[in-house]
Amino acid sequence: MKNSYIGMLLFSALWSCTQKPENQFILKDEAHSLVDEKTLVHSSSKVIQLDSLSLPFYDYFQLIKRNNESFLMGLNRQSVALDFIPLEGDHQIAHLLFAEDGPGAVDPDLDIVHFFSEDSIVTIQDRVPRFNVLNEKGDLMNSYRRTVRDSRGLEMFPVSYSYLGQWPVFLDSVWILPVYPDLDVKSNAYYKRNKFVVYDPVRNEVVDEFGAYPAIYQGENYFDILREPNLTASSKGSFLVTFPADPGIYEYQLGADSVIYHHYPDWERFTNLGIGRTDDMQQFVNHYISSAWFQQLMYDPFRAIYYRFAKEKQDLRRADGEKYTAFDADWKIFLLDLNLDPVGSYPLDAKQFNPLFSFVSADGLYIYQNSRENDDQMVFGLFVLENK
Repeated sequence: MKNSYIGMLLFSALWSCTQKPENQFILKDEAHSLVDEKTLVHSSSKVIQLDSLSLPFYDYFQLIKRNNESFLMGLNRQSVALDFIPLEGDHQIAHLLFAEDGPGAVDPDLDIVHFFSEDSIVTIQDRVPRFNVLNEKGDLMNSYRRTVRDSRGLEMFPVSYSYLGQWPVFLDSVWILPVYPDLDVKSNAYYKRNKFVVYDPVRNEVVDEFGAYPAIYQGENYFDILREPNLTASSKGSFLVTFPADPGIYEYQLGADSVIYHHYPDWERFTNLGIGRTDDMQQFVNHYISSAWFQQLMYDPFRAIYYRFAKEKQDLRRADGEKYTAFDADWKIFLLDLNLDPVGSYPLDAKQFNPLFSFVSADGLYIYQNSRENDDQMVFGLFVLENK
């Protein structure tokens, strides 16, 4: 009874979200229990030989198809280019070098790049109110001046962090864009805005918004990079929003007036309380290393499963006084079915595999592998789903 009461208190504290003022969402709670049926197996490693222009790691990337074959498209900030790395077939790595001057110039500090087709590559830089469309040669095809505003008229800046799992979602008629207001991230006002806007690029207007911060973010504590939520398009056409500090999953349906809060009592140990808003960066770094938090939530359409990455708590320092890193902790990949019920887990060795660079394909779940024989390689571990 005591644990149930604590769980209800935690649930009430985590919710209390500020939604868009003209359409208050109605909360529907759905609790989930853990079932231990499935796991992952590291089946093999994929070694990719790089050329002199390619990078071994990308902080922004997209899996695309070219001539029905899979490529990893990585944003190369060093060369100001897109690198097209083949994941199958016998192809050379291709590069799209952007112009650095003139009307088609691209800034290396790009926030969103999306490959629609060879003649439609959209680039968005958060502080430049303009969306550019380029072709496969890097030629500027079109440029649109766009200012994205929320329901209160506040300008919102599109930004995405693929290594954190914060992807935009591009639908046929609207774009779901992660955005942020021009407010101090330590101010309480920052966390009273919705995190995602539904943007109509033809009409140049925001037609909906969702993804309010839970109350745990609106209190006196601060989370730095652990503030950024994850957006995942679900198998049912809804959108799943997760936060590093919150064990739950928020499910939104476009146009609906309710949100389902998926509640996981077994994951309450991952609840993160942050640090004080006046604490310094070193205090946050210590907290980031030692505390528990969630990373990205990924949907795998090939196996009808979700992967949710999580870091466990750990001590700040080793026995000899040296600090640990976040990747020294125990990491988990939780497996969820299409109903978002947990059906298993996998203990990930984050010293060997970097969860910040991962994606799914028909072969399985690829996670960046830190060990490689030389600097001219990119290596991924391939993980496949198995029943226990």
